[in-house]
Amino acid sequence: MINIKSACIAIFCSIQLNYGQCLGDANLNYRIDSDDVFLIADHLLGINQIENEGIANSNINYDNTVNIIDLLGLTDLLFIDGYSWCEYEPVDLSLEWQGQEDTTYFNHQELQTILSNDIYSLNYIRGFIVLHRGKIVAEEYFYGSTSAQEFNIYSVTKSYIATLVGQAIDMGFITQPLVTLDSIFYENDYTTQVTLGNLLSMTSGWPENWYYMYTSNTIDMLLGTSLVTNPGDVFFYNNAACHINSYVLLEKTGLNPKEFAMEHLFPYLGFDDPYWGMDYDNVSNGSYDLFLSLRDMIKLGQLYLQDGYSGEEQVISFDWISEATSNQIPGGGYGYLWWIPESGEYMAIGYGGQLILVIPELELVIGTHSLVPSTDAYFNNLVQVIYDQVVPLFDLSGSLSERYFYKGKIDRISKILNQHITNPYQQ
Repeated sequence: MINIKSACIAIFCSIQLNYGQCLGDANLNYRIDSDDVFLIADHLLGINQIENEGIANSNINYDNTVNIIDLLGLTDLLFIDGYSWCEYEPVDLSLEWQGQEDTTYFNHQELQTILSNDIYSLNYIRGFIVLHRGKIVAEEYFYGSTSAQEFNIYSVTKSYIATLVGQAIDMGFITQPLVTLDSIFYENDYTTQVTLGNLLSMTSGWPENWYYMYTSNTIDMLLGTSLVTNPGDVFFYNNAACHINSYVLLEKTGLNPKEFAMEHLFPYLGFDDPYWGMDYDNVSNGSYDLFLSLRDMIKLGQLYLQDGYSGEEQVISFDWISEATSNQIPGGGYGYLWWIPESGEYMAIGYGGQLILVIPELELVIGTHSLVPSTDAYFNNLVQVIYDQVVPLFDLSGSLSERYFYKGKIDRISKILNQHITNPYQQ
């Protein structure tokens, strides 16, 4: 005899694949959990009647009635897999953000208290936004800042450049990150050794040059600079070397980075014509000087979270996202122009406290806008509030708190970043 519970699970899973609604979500909070089991049980006992979309979601086997079969199927599914989120379509990032109307599934009041007290007390903070599952669950602006304010996102620009390079690879303009620069520019003692991947991972071996934005024949100057370490051996945060990525795009696509972005990236993020500073030779700065609002800046994080899709459009490949947000340096902590403070999460960080944090396991994106120049202490405190207080509110299953996730991470991030956040030309 077929086990009735196994049959229920099979019915649930097969229908879940073929219908768009969130089967099992009786209380319409976008989660399938024990609360839904109790609600369906109460419905069957006549205590609380489920209505409208809740009925449709509770009717797991599509027999036009909510009955014990539905209850058993949901109970066994949760016993095997634990709670799960309803699937949601990738957000169309060319449109305005939507706010989450139902915030009862997490401690929203606690989040508001954190924003009003702990975040507000950070005197350099100007904007703070939290996206969960593609919708805004919290957004505040401080000390005269507004959602419309555009600001220099500093080194968050680097993560945008990495995305453009990834798109160029996806389109076949560039073969792969392992190509040496002599195959892109010309041969000299250094271009035969340095790869595109070295530029993207800050392991080129080139020293910093603080005047790269103000020197004519910029690319020749940069490519002609002597190496100080062997490419790939040492992580050294370097704005001048990173700027070479802009010339890679220009050389291989025939378009300035901003021109390339205006065709292949910005329309899918809803950007009209953002200001992007250029060097002496009129090439977009590959390290900083892109100006965006906080609402716009954070769209890159959501694009990566939803595997490169904006709505139905695949803007950047999942393969590139996976590569760019995986460790690429000795000792760990950095991918392709994305910081990786912990496996499974990644950050774009700009001077003074411009921040995009993405935690895919929690379907969470957090963005901040800060006044510059700020201090190391400010940045450390900001990150600590985010990790110790904000992020745990969305770890609803407790799956991450059991790992080395919150406590101690602040010291790790600070150690990695403190040497890079005190100079505007470094971030």
